[in-house]
Amino acid sequence: MKKIVVCLCCLMVCLGHVFPVLGQKQEAMLTQVKAVTVFLNRAQVTNVGRTTVEPGITELVLEGLPAQIDERSVQVNPTGNVTLLSVRYEQNFLRNTGKPKELQRLEDSLQSYNGRIRTLTDQREVLQKEEALLQANQNIGGSQTGLTAARLKEVADYYRTRLLAIRKEIHTVDVRLAVLKERQGQFNNQVNQARSNQNANNRVIVAVQAAARTPVGLEATYLVYNAGWEPIYDLRASGNQGPVQLQYKANVRQNTGVNWDNVQLTLATTNPAEGAQKPELEPQRVGILQDPPIRRKVKFSPPVIKKDEEVLQLREEVVTAAPATSTADFTEAVSTTLAAEFKIGIPFSVPSDGKPHTVDIQQHSLPTAYAHTTVPKLDKTAFLVAHLTNWENLKLLPGEANVFLAGTFTGKSFLNPEQTRDTLTLSLGRDQNVVVQRERMKDYQKRTTLGSNVKEQFGYEISLRNTKAQPVTITVEDQIPLSTTSEIEVEDVDTNGGQWNKETGKVTWQVVLKPNEEVKRSLRYVVKYPKNKQVSGL
Repeated sequence: MKKIVVCLCCLMVCLGHVFPVLGQKQEAMLTQVKAVTVFLNRAQVTNVGRTTVEPGITELVLEGLPAQIDERSVQVNPTGNVTLLSVRYEQNFLRNTGKPKELQRLEDSLQSYNGRIRTLTDQREVLQKEEALLQANQNIGGSQTGLTAARLKEVADYYRTRLLAIRKEIHTVDVRLAVLKERQGQFNNQVNQARSNQNANNRVIVAVQAAARTPVGLEATYLVYNAGWEPIYDLRASGNQGPVQLQYKANVRQNTGVNWDNVQLTLATTNPAEGAQKPELEPQRVGILQDPPIRRKVKFSPPVIKKDEEVLQLREEVVTAAPATSTADFTEAVSTTLAAEFKIGIPFSVPSDGKPHTVDIQQHSLPTAYAHTTVPKLDKTAFLVAHLTNWENLKLLPGEANVFLAGTFTGKSFLNPEQTRDTLTLSLGRDQNVVVQRERMKDYQKRTTLGSNVKEQFGYEISLRNTKAQPVTITVEDQIPLSTTSEIEVEDVDTNGGQWNKETGKVTWQVVLKPNEEVKRSLRYVVKYPKNKQVSGL
């Protein structure tokens, strides 16, 4: 009989469940967030806690976990003289938790705004009715005759004064309503966000067995959805010579309902949301196209676009910190099997507010060569460009960059380390000291008809002037149109020494401008096409 009971217990453990038996106890266990690994989308959270269990089987209940947990990711590691029997995850909707003070404050404020808006709306309605009443009773003489001029002036003055006062009051009410409704919307969003974190009381129940009264520690790890990070960069350049200073930062955000206070923070460059399954190629079949079917007009309903709940809403937050206290000084970059991790060496806090919180990751000084480039067909401006080297081992990700040139913020650029070249090219901003013009050549824009064809000439002159005290090397880009049909031909191309890529149509000049020097380049070509056809793209 004893053997049968033992086998039954083993069967229940293998199934991952421990059914209540005589003497089994259930005990709530307090845990706190110790470490968090934040992925580009989602995060892995580690909670730790300690307690003491009595002899026999005890169910340790870890409550107050975030609402959106991937239950498949829950792992529990007990320490102490106990045997782990089972782990299960559940949502406890019956637990009646008190309303948080912050949620109560938000709801009180929202109720106050709702009341003030109702009062102003009623006031506006009364004013409109009074205005309508005055306008409906403009027959001031009525059935009486002999209305004196003094009486007429008195009534007219009253109408004018009162109507103007009503219009002014309505305008004042409208302004106040607009302000209150904007604040009402903000508080309504805050209340909905706070309530969403209170909908479910997730918990993990861990069954352990002890032979005697003993202390036990638990480490629970799980994946949460409402979290992630994105890279951002600060790039500081002199613009003439010397390296570019690159500050690698991260905007970390989470809205899990649980604050991360003084945790061991790690940023990982992987994204669990993308999945791990390798794609498979399906057979690619070719065939002959059949004659197109007769077209009939069919009325389609507009498609329903499903909102992706995991789209990261990013908002820039500029944080200025002294170099001695920057988290970048305490960050360790670790290469893993599939990606890289940045371990922040000092405790860091991220509240559950859905807002980005900036973490300094690393700082680097990159060897840089400076040059200018311009595409006057699209923008008659010369751009200063930095060509960065020795960046391959920095574990950079594509991201937005704030560019500072000679200590001045010049705008935003985009850092794209996914390119395959050894040199990383980055636009630093507009250089107004290099003047660029592109104009149509008047003596080369003739249109002639030859038989069934039309020949149209196109000519452009590009002027470059350097107002700097030092020479400038600039790359100029333009293009020759590409024909998509044999009926259209591009001929008589003259690039004035420019390099012409016939596959892309791009024409490139490398020009060295001396101080205060002006140089001109020209581009000419002829387009031939049937005179009875309309040509697009010219």
